[in-house]
Amino acid sequence: MAIIVVAVCVYLAHKFQSSVLKDTSVVNGIGNSCNFVNETCEFLIDDRLAIATFSAMPEAEESVTVKLLVPEGEEIESAWIEGVNMYMGKIPVLLDNDGQGKWSGWFMLGSCSEPVMKWQLRLNIKDKESPSYLYFVTQQ
Repeated sequence: MAIIVVAVCVYLAHKFQSSVLKDTSVVNGIGNSCNFVNETCEFLIDDRLAIATFSAMPEAEESVTVKLLVPEGEEIESAWIEGVNMYMGKIPVLLDNDGQGKWSGWFMLGSCSEPVMKWQLRLNIKDKESPSYLYFVTQQ
């Protein structure tokens, strides 16, 4: 009987761990979670659509280019990425304005011991009191 109980526990633990690793969104009640579709995410800035396109799925210690299309009239003053479930400091996102709401830049995420790392891209928008966020997940 004990063998059956152990087998069931191992099976359930495996199913739980597999489901966590398949999840590419951050469920935290805040919204603007990124479910990557062709390295592209849609998110909201003041309830208006914005689009982030990544050159590749973000991975630790890999340079990633990001292109942002923000709503008309919005200007990004600064941007950085922070860890949500582990402090990783502020990772700068060096952005250039291509005009007409198009921004492009790059970043490199640090390596950490978490198997599933949750991140937030913070966009500080000119003349806005609070920043806009895009949340995404990386996994080892």
